[in-house]
Amino acid sequence: LSIALNLAEGRGKPTRKDQLRFFSIAFGSVRECQAILILHDLEGSPCWKSLDSVAASLYKLIHNAAG
Repeated sequence: LSIALNLAEGRGKPTRKDQLRFFSIAFGSVRECQAILILHDLEGSPCWKSLDSVAASLYKLIHNAAG
């Protein structure tokens, strides 16, 4: 939930700097979710793979927006 909410909040910000801050927070939330999966021995699960895909997309979004 935190990932989606930070992305939505970032999209609503007027400056690129503010947008990037929220996109970066969302990226950190993805990593937090992955840490939970590691603690439960769920690396490689479908959820892990989905989070990995989201992380890759966010990474591209952040670096493209940063110019």
